[in-house]
Amino acid sequence: MNKNLTTALIILILSIISVLLVGGKIPYLFFHAISIYLMLPLVHSLLGLYSLSGSIGISSGEFYAGDVVDIKYLVRNRSFLVFPFIVFTPDLTHDLGEKNVEELPFSLGGHEDFSKTEKVALKRRGYYEVGGFHLTINDVFGLFSPSKHIKSNISILILPEIPKINSFRIPAGIQSGELLVSQSSYRDKSRISALREYREGDSTRSIHWKATSRSKTPVVKEFETRSDTYVEIFMDSFSANYRNDVDRRMEDKAVEAAVGIVHYCLSRNISIAVNYENDMRHYRLVGRDYDDLKPYLENLARYSATGTQKLDQLIQDVSPKIQKGSSTILITPSLDSTNASTAMDLAYRGMNPLVLAISDKHHAAGMVDGYLAGKLREDNIPVFRIDHSQSISDVLEVSHE
Repeated sequence: MNKNLTTALIILILSIISVLLVGGKIPYLFFHAISIYLMLPLVHSLLGLYSLSGSIGISSGEFYAGDVVDIKYLVRNRSFLVFPFIVFTPDLTHDLGEKNVEELPFSLGGHEDFSKTEKVALKRRGYYEVGGFHLTINDVFGLFSPSKHIKSNISILILPEIPKINSFRIPAGIQSGELLVSQSSYRDKSRISALREYREGDSTRSIHWKATSRSKTPVVKEFETRSDTYVEIFMDSFSANYRNDVDRRMEDKAVEAAVGIVHYCLSRNISIAVNYENDMRHYRLVGRDYDDLKPYLENLARYSATGTQKLDQLIQDVSPKIQKGSSTILITPSLDSTNASTAMDLAYRGMNPLVLAISDKHHAAGMVDGYLAGKLREDNIPVFRIDHSQSISDVLEVSHE
């Protein structure tokens, strides 16, 4: 209760006592005056709750993390009354966007409208309810401030950003296709991946004569090695591995890595499946053509590390669906002995494993055993360590330098 209202109520009580004990015209006049002083602002404010209506609109289209979206608010006065002191407060959630909640005072005449557009930078992927707003109606005496909440029925799906990966050397074993592989026997001489200076041992057939004519030293062509394969991504969703994940940074980085690889494969018509488990439910997203990208984005936008299964159990459950000779990519924040053994077992079964170890060094989150990472590399199992602050493309393309 504000100070002005408290004072007015005390005066009202004193006037009632005066009327009952003293009587007379002056006490009654004073009682009626203070009663009107209280009743008129109260009635006016309550009429405002009934008369004011509002709505919320949002621009249409697909939304990605990092996009800026316009949220439009409208307040309408359906009566002839004037409301000189109204306070508008949006209730945007912190997760939806980087926007400070600000109170905005305004006034409305009879049958007038008030509109406001907020530009909000969408903070992160996910599915959100767009918040409504509060209207607080104040009277001229500062006695009452009833509030009305305008609800929103609008929801928004924020898709994860798509990191562009130009080249990614995934282990594979089936010749003639669109996938970069490490075996030189699969070299495709119709595709040049890079030019470099001639080194002893290079074939003279690989010299790029036009580039050499413009340079002081011989320049040779490097050809892409390609293969056709099936790619299986396994995302470690075991909740205990994300216990120290601040602001879900590692979770978002795991999604970013998966989306980048999916985009890379689908743009080259490579069959790829993404497997993960959330809340005791298995998800398996499968596609081959670029038109299949949307379902991946929509599902991974809702991804959360709330799994109850460890990565090895997830792989075991999905194993019957994996085609022999597939490339398997493990995305995990925990490269421990169990996950390292899982990668080695996949290699033994001819599943061409690759490990992406996600971490957040700034918050000391994620566990990567350097010794185990070295042992896996000794066994020709690629291991990439990706910190939250690093670019996915910078890390995954480094193997081509």
